[in-house]
Amino acid sequence: MAEKPFLVLVLSISFICLGVLGILMSLTYFMVVEEIGLDLILSLVIGLGYLVIGYDLYKGNKWGWILAFSLVVINIVGNIYYGYYQALVVDAIMIVLLILTASYYGIPYGKPSRPRRTSPVPPPSKPIAAAFIIPREEKRFVKRKHKY
Repeated sequence: MAEKPFLVLVLSISFICLGVLGILMSLTYFMVVEEIGLDLILSLVIGLGYLVIGYDLYKGNKWGWILAFSLVVINIVGNIYYGYYQALVVDAIMIVLLILTASYYGIPYGKPSRPRRTSPVPPPSKPIAAAFIIPREEKRFVKRKHKY
């Protein structure tokens, strides 16, 4: 088994920890208030999603990274909507960790790759090597001295 980079381990462990904390906080909130609201359902879904995504990130799945990024964005929207502005710091850290580990999961980012040229004509900055075909009648023969 290959050793995983440090940030990948930090990312997967942090997602698993956030998932466990989210589920525990949702359950304690439900025991205190005893009513199911949209914020409780959203918190449970995000907590369960964080657990599954943490495992997928540990395994190195590309779709796990994509789901993690989208779930963090949904969590940011939910935190802004419900006014949990302190939780945005954790979400920002998660986004930074996801961006730093994107290359490990095969996610392209940064400068776009150069598009392939489809034109057979080279750009004007490159010299053109031309081959001239001389008709057979005009070919010159060179006498060579052979050593035997």
